[in-house]
Amino acid sequence: MRVVIDTNVLISAIFWSGKPKQLLNRARKQKITFVTSNDLLNELKEILIRQDKPFHLSDHEADHVVETMRGLAEVVQIRSRITVCRDEMDNKVLSCAIDGKAACIISGDTHLLELGSFRGIRIITVSDFLNKTAQTQ
Repeated sequence: MRVVIDTNVLISAIFWSGKPKQLLNRARKQKITFVTSNDLLNELKEILIRQDKPFHLSDHEADHVVETMRGLAEVVQIRSRITVCRDEMDNKVLSCAIDGKAACIISGDTHLLELGSFRGIRIITVSDFLNKTAQTQ
């Protein structure tokens, strides 16, 4: 199954144990195809190095994390320009899912989750994804 993992979920998976880490481990084990874009990877780096966030990684450390994610993911070229959300990064998540032919977006972002789906792509939480896929495995 092809999935876009939103940045908030990736950060949780990187720094803490729990369901987001279980999800990322599925990508590591190639049980799911993690789809991302350069825009989303750039957002990840920006958040990791921002001083108003708790991570405070150096550029070098953040680059290492981003390259690790790049190695786990299929990085797709974004051609779609979606403008349904006020937050431009939410639109980029939707564009990535469309251009990456994802079955779902896994996110903790309430604005995305409120959509429920977009152009046939489900938008669900990590817990919902893990619960639904556990039933089918």
